[in-house]
Amino acid sequence: MKKGLLIVGHGSRSLDAQNTFKEIVKMVKCKASYEIVEGSHMEISEPNIPIVVEEMVGKGVNEILVVPYFLYSGIHIKEDIPQIIKTLEEKYNDVIFKMGEPIGEESLLADIIVKRAKEIE
Repeated sequence: MKKGLLIVGHGSRSLDAQNTFKEIVKMVKCKASYEIVEGSHMEISEPNIPIVVEEMVGKGVNEILVVPYFLYSGIHIKEDIPQIIKTLEEKYNDVIFKMGEPIGEESLLADIIVKRAKEIE
């Protein structure tokens, strides 16, 4: 079984935001042990989730771990992304999709906020 990691960001018209997301995906690629690590956007930006899933399946991935690059469980996490995944499961019935939790409450986030505050003291 060939496993791939799909990081899903919200998407933005801002090039700075898009570039930041690309850098996060690159960092994850360096740290993760999955053969395939890709990033996609839920809306607004390209590539979107279906486009990236099609590419991953084309590379032989048959298990896709979907990890949202979102802070908390809003409507996109509870409804929108699961609906997109459900549609993809119907299209690629031989591919296993597993969706993880958003970033959520992590002590590292508190450390980052404190760091940012100190930067502007």
